[in-house]
Amino acid sequence: MPQLSDTYWKIVSRLYYARRFGRFGPRSWIRRPLVITSPRSISAGQSCFIRDGARLQIINRPGLPGGRLTLGNRVTIEQDAHIVVCDRVEIGDDVSLGPRCTIIDTTHPYGDESEGSRVGQISDERSSVRIERRVFLGANVVVLPNVTIGENSFIGANSVVSRDVPPNSIAAGVPARVIGSTSSAAG
Repeated sequence: MPQLSDTYWKIVSRLYYARRFGRFGPRSWIRRPLVITSPRSISAGQSCFIRDGARLQIINRPGLPGGRLTLGNRVTIEQDAHIVVCDRVEIGDDVSLGPRCTIIDTTHPYGDESEGSRVGQISDERSSVRIERRVFLGANVVVLPNVTIGENSFIGANSVVSRDVPPNSIAAGVPARVIGSTSSAAG
């Protein structure tokens, strides 16, 4: 199958996705996504770019308000990223998600083993993820529920972010911990 041009995907983004999203800013475009559910609950600022294989999934839980995904301006989401939203995920301006990043704002409860498969069981607790402006997530980073990553921070590849990261931090590991400062890296 021949490779479709960027121009083709920009046109598809304007004619198809822009009309389905809650907001789809000028010069934003999506290149061959794998899954997008409930696009009306997704807001994308201007000049966002979402690469091939992205999964943007809004999960609606019965009896609870629907999830909301907000992307700021100039957000870049690299290939095969997966964002799952039950409540709220906010990604600030100038954020870059490396390939195969996962952001999820909910959990599957432990429950009793007699309750069957956990796949369909999703926590009904309020939760969110907030990634502030100018954050970079390296390849394969996982961001778990109820985490804020402060502005101008850098998360190293293959890290699992399970607690807040202060602004201007370099964090890495499983679980991720602060190992440096972006303000000292610039000097």
